[in-house]
Amino acid sequence: MKLAAGVLCLLGFFAWAEAPKNLLKPINKVESWRFEMSEAGKGSVKAVDDTVVFTVTETTGTDWHVQAVQTDLDLLEGKEYTLTFQAKADSARSIGVNAMIDKEDWHQIGLGEEAFLGKEYDTLKYTFRAENVLSKKNRISVVLGGSKGTVTIKGMTLTGPQ
Repeated sequence: MKLAAGVLCLLGFFAWAEAPKNLLKPINKVESWRFEMSEAGKGSVKAVDDTVVFTVTETTGTDWHVQAVQTDLDLLEGKEYTLTFQAKADSARSIGVNAMIDKEDWHQIGLGEEAFLGKEYDTLKYTFRAENVLSKKNRISVVLGGSKGTVTIKGMTLTGPQ
């Protein structure tokens, strides 16, 4: 019995030790996000418990005029990454999910998707190969300005090579 318990503890340790590191800052902290509003796009961001809540109050017809980004990501050229999170909205809508460089020309680096959200949490998972990255100048963007309303996100992780 002691041997079986010891083996289970050892297996649990190895499973924990091999868990991929989250490359993002804590998502439920407002200071982890740069909330960008361009032109007449308006909104707000707040942290509630283990979530981040983005509210869009004014749109311009250009979805990226309101977006939230996590910056200073040091992604490796040609390596595979996985972005996973749960999201919901106050009404059916879509959001953009991108990986980009965080410098003019802001080109995408392997991830550019549209996610469709409803009133219940949905788990979203995107795997991409990072291409044309900049050292420590990459970002994950959640593009919100396509519709007015609220988007709530929890459990967001970006994992990749150790």
